[in-house]
Amino acid sequence: MTPPQVSIVIPTFNRSGMLRRCIDSALAQTFPCEIVVCDHGSTDDTPTVARSYGDRIRYVRREQDSGVHFAWLDGVVSAHGEFIHINYDDDFIAPTFIEKCMALMGPTVAFCLSSAEVRDDATQQPLAYLFTSLGPTGVYPVRRFMSHQIKGLVSPGATLIRRKDILNHLLVGRVPFTSFEYRGVGPDWLMTAMTTLDYQKFGYVDEPLAVFSAHEGSITIDAHKDATRKKALYRAYQESRLYYTIAWLVKTFRLDLPARVLLFCMRVKAKIYNGIYRLFHPKRPLISHD
Repeated sequence: MTPPQVSIVIPTFNRSGMLRRCIDSALAQTFPCEIVVCDHGSTDDTPTVARSYGDRIRYVRREQDSGVHFAWLDGVVSAHGEFIHINYDDDFIAPTFIEKCMALMGPTVAFCLSSAEVRDDATQQPLAYLFTSLGPTGVYPVRRFMSHQIKGLVSPGATLIRRKDILNHLLVGRVPFTSFEYRGVGPDWLMTAMTTLDYQKFGYVDEPLAVFSAHEGSITIDAHKDATRKKALYRAYQESRLYYTIAWLVKTFRLDLPARVLLFCMRVKAKIYNGIYRLFHPKRPLISHD
């Protein structure tokens, strides 16, 4: 069987009431997709909702909740597509999202994203439109994406990206060189930012093809209602930007070269120390007990 070109991965946890809408939007895509629902530890009727779709989706169930990014990774590892769209369980996408993003993908294109609508889940009224300042639909240098990303967050929920790049750049633990974390925030920002270091361009669809739901229980919505949590959210993203900046400096100015020289010197030093130790501490012969 030919593997699917695109997989939609839906990580979920105790949102059975919203999950069906999300799965339905994935099944409605005009481009053929594999749909993987990854459930880490839901205690509501999520399993019943997911299994009601039969073989139209793949349902991955774990009894323990290990955190949001472990669910992402589990879903991506379980998927077979070359390209992945991670769809949060409370959000959904327009039927042409995958088709229009795939039309812009190419060997030098890191990923493709669309603009997005934030919609009040109670009234179904639009509250805001996101990622609208990147230009008309087309392919652009990644520096344009990073000029936007460095100031905010382009959500993976509006992005189509290669599976291998998620596996290379999705961090599931603490972001290196950081001293602060907040509810797993940061790796979502880094996943696309780090991928830009490997490509020249990105694709952009100037249509709100992703819909983000504003509701009680959303990490982002809840954080913006509370000054302390909002500050923690901002600080966590700043820590991720710091890690990206370090990586950018290393790649741009080839700081790996002096690091390799230092590593060589450390190995030579270790060999000298080992030689001196063996000179004054010769191995004792093994004593036979026969």
